[in-house]
Amino acid sequence: MDAVNSDASKLWSDACSVIRAKIPERVFAQWFEGIIPIRMDKKKIILGVSDDYFEQWLGLNYSDVIADGLLEAAGKPIKFELEPGHQAEIAAIRAESASEPEAEAAPAPCFEEEDLQKEENAAADPGCAPNCLASYTFDNFIVGEENRYAYSAALTAAQEPGKFNPLYIYGSTGMGKTHLLQAVANFVHRRNPKAIVRYITCEAFLNSYLDSLRTHSTFKSHFEFRNHFREVDVLLVDDVHQLGGKDQIQEEFFNTFNTLYNAGKQIILTSDKQPSEIRGLEGRLVSRFESGVTTQITSPTTFETRLSILQYEQKDQLIKLPPDVIHYVAERISSSIRTLKGALMRLVAYSSMLGRAVPMAEAEGILSDMLDKEAETRKVTVDRIQQVVAEQFQLRVSDLTGNKRPKNIAEPRMMAMYFAREMTELSLMDIGNAFGGRNHATVLHAVAQVKKLSESSDDFRRNLSTLKRKIQG
Repeated sequence: MDAVNSDASKLWSDACSVIRAKIPERVFAQWFEGIIPIRMDKKKIILGVSDDYFEQWLGLNYSDVIADGLLEAAGKPIKFELEPGHQAEIAAIRAESASEPEAEAAPAPCFEEEDLQKEENAAADPGCAPNCLASYTFDNFIVGEENRYAYSAALTAAQEPGKFNPLYIYGSTGMGKTHLLQAVANFVHRRNPKAIVRYITCEAFLNSYLDSLRTHSTFKSHFEFRNHFREVDVLLVDDVHQLGGKDQIQEEFFNTFNTLYNAGKQIILTSDKQPSEIRGLEGRLVSRFESGVTTQITSPTTFETRLSILQYEQKDQLIKLPPDVIHYVAERISSSIRTLKGALMRLVAYSSMLGRAVPMAEAEGILSDMLDKEAETRKVTVDRIQQVVAEQFQLRVSDLTGNKRPKNIAEPRMMAMYFAREMTELSLMDIGNAFGGRNHATVLHAVAQVKKLSESSDDFRRNLSTLKRKIQG
């Protein structure tokens, strides 16, 4: 550790002692134990936090507490800046900021803070691949219908590198693509520490490429840059849709891809779009990306998956929410995993601040803006439901609203009624009218039958999940 970082650690350790004496222990444990000193200069100290949410919350609610702690510790005003993207080993922080030594904690997530050239010297968890979070593993990835195939493909790629090559995972932001990518990196690294595993975002790849041509701050030459990414066993690149429209970097990526592919090295890519949907992506790259296994991750459509995610997150959180509140969040937030976790963190933050559990009535108010956004994304009409279901089963909408009752029509009709009940705010009478003037009892029967079939048949349940995703668009 250099002198500057040592000074930062000493100052923050002293400040923590001051802060701990001024605030409740639960608040310190929830919000301050995860802060790590990164560096400092004559003007300010940089403090690392885990993510943007912690940065915003600390800035809004505890900036004065941090400033006062630094003032007392340094004997003069010290400016500070919160920098997201860092994880700390809690036991180490406790040992520095408290007089009593703490028991050794389990290995914490590691995040490479230095540039690519210095990754060999980065202090990392032995089980954590360079530039990855140790917390991203296959063991803690919650598997549901919406990500089961992507999970299986990623696990196979980790266990048998080169078998699925390339593996291309796509889906909207916040669905768990990065988690799977880094889980592969950590799995391979733990199994064979000598394997060269490179995880990088597409933006970082682009910046490193430009650096190798211009400033040479990370790579002394373009040749060194090429070797860094071509002499590897596994290359994992996040957000490759950012290649679109960048001709020069596409040429470099194309050659890197070919070198690794021809050598039988594993390549895994993620994107928010299918290869053919990326604007400005050369046809030859589209062809290469589609030549292996392509799989999609969608939003967590099942209540069970969302509940499992929330329950897993709660395991390591000091503040526990009431079960009915957890269930409420799982029922109402379904747009993405990131939004789901954000809702949970917001409620945990309020509980910490209030010093008590947040009851259901308050939870609804705290999450009101998020719930409004969810409602917007969930706005589904009965017309759309009928159209999607009819197309799925190669029927006409008139078949669903008509009187014919053969199984190939009756079952899709029940499914459409079920979705109308679950995904719209229509009354039973309105739903019945939309399906040819049927009464509310018929709608209730259809809903009950679909639930019964979903519980007894895996195939039916999968078809139901597929249909729901299509209806949601």
